[in-house]
Amino acid sequence: MKRLLFILSLICLTACTNNQLNTKNPTSEEMTNETPTQSDNIKADEQDIPTDHPENNVVEEIDFAKFFMKDNSTAYFIGYGNEYATYTVHTKWLSDRYVALTENNGGAVMQKIYRITENNKVDLIYNEIVEDFPYEITYPTINELDNLSLIETFLNGPIEIGKVIGRWEIVQVETTVETPYQTFDDVFVLEETTDDFINRRYFVEGFGEIKRESIMHIGGDEEDFIVTSTLEKIDDGN
Repeated sequence: MKRLLFILSLICLTACTNNQLNTKNPTSEEMTNETPTQSDNIKADEQDIPTDHPENNVVEEIDFAKFFMKDNSTAYFIGYGNEYATYTVHTKWLSDRYVALTENNGGAVMQKIYRITENNKVDLIYNEIVEDFPYEITYPTINELDNLSLIETFLNGPIEIGKVIGRWEIVQVETTVETPYQTFDDVFVLEETTDDFINRRYFVEGFGEIKRESIMHIGGDEEDFIVTSTLEKIDDGN
């Protein structure tokens, strides 16, 4: 009787071992028909695969070069509130990493140069008043630009509500903005706030900044003083 029980136990052990081997080495047909199991999910977690958090990849997906206008294009902004709210912005790409924006509001011509960095942000590295018109400006060389230090971070991901970029904070995403040029969807809004004023900048992929808004709190019974600049038209330079 004991010998019979021993043989039965041996047969059971052999069968269990074969089942384990089959589990570890499934046939191609079994792999084709196999459905995800809890053990598969555990293995995915052990490999740090962000299956449940696709937002972890948001920063890597942002192409900040798309938040500037095309090379040699000029954008015209119509302003309300003061005489300097109307201005033009000329875009000049100096390389795939450097872009210069020359802004003329009728009172001064300001040139800003931005560096698109490898760690997925845009830094302001040059901010000077210039005397010449955009087509006559001599721009710094790439070597000179490589040696310029950060003035401030202009844009940085991820693009989500609550993201703080220097003095600015993203307060709206995926909003709609009407301009004389066209109606834009998927706009995000950066806001800078103090006790006396609120500044807002509106950005959309494919164009960059399409609107500015400044609200000054006067106090008392007086209404807030509001200045806006909104994209009116674009000359693509052709």
